[in-house]
Amino acid sequence: MPDVKLACAAWGFRKMELPEYFAAAKEMGIDYVEVNLGPNSPGHLPFDATDADLECALRAAEDADVAIVALAGGNNFAAPDVEAEIAKANAQLEMCEALGAEVLRIFAGWVSAAAYTDATFERISDALREVGAYAAERGVAVAVENHGGVTATGAQCYRLLIEPVCELDEEWDLAPLGLNYDPANFRHAGEDPLSALMVNADLIVYSHWKDVRYEGDAPEYCAVGEGVIDWAPIVEELLLGGYDGYWAIEYEEPDDVIRGTRASAEYLRRVIAEVG
Repeated sequence: MPDVKLACAAWGFRKMELPEYFAAAKEMGIDYVEVNLGPNSPGHLPFDATDADLECALRAAEDADVAIVALAGGNNFAAPDVEAEIAKANAQLEMCEALGAEVLRIFAGWVSAAAYTDATFERISDALREVGAYAAERGVAVAVENHGGVTATGAQCYRLLIEPVCELDEEWDLAPLGLNYDPANFRHAGEDPLSALMVNADLIVYSHWKDVRYEGDAPEYCAVGEGVIDWAPIVEELLLGGYDGYWAIEYEEPDDVIRGTRASAEYLRRVIAEVG
């Protein structure tokens, strides 16, 4: 069985300064952390982080005895100026390299389901190929998160990623581009997460873990094990497939993020032990 590396995804910790966040992760027995980029997490790192900012983040991680393994970036390859978005993602890859982070989590592009066309897919796929090549030069993997819209289904994710991934894998020894598999985001979008996993199993380089439940017809994210997802088949499929990336717990509510992250970690560890 592959080594299961639990991590903390950063979004639920967006109201914390990095030292507090890192100490909380360590106290929960989690040694790997993801850090947010951008203005929505003022205590993490800005998009224009300086060398001094990065050094402070590294020092905080060292003090807490955790490792920064991923950055949660921001981009939109469906924006009018796609070259500017590629440059933004490449700058974030340089931050990963400076921090020793193995993964940059990005998005594909923000476009409504009613608006995207074949040209949209080609444009985004081409941008991902270019960013993936830059990532490979720096020893970093780009993980594209399934997040509704153009990445709502397993088939859409596969369509976006398969050509650039195959081309990059022929040129580079590591996997510089793939999917950030988020089962709850698939379920939230109406897609069966196990089916999406089976379509994209060979493309997954990173993962986010939360659950989803329903109040009437409205979906609400929650801790792993507190929602409607049947986790055992998903975990078993990942383990049998040899997935060896990070399992980053993404409890999203900042007001009780430690409780939710701890509950998710305990549940996920139990399922892994049972199916492993």
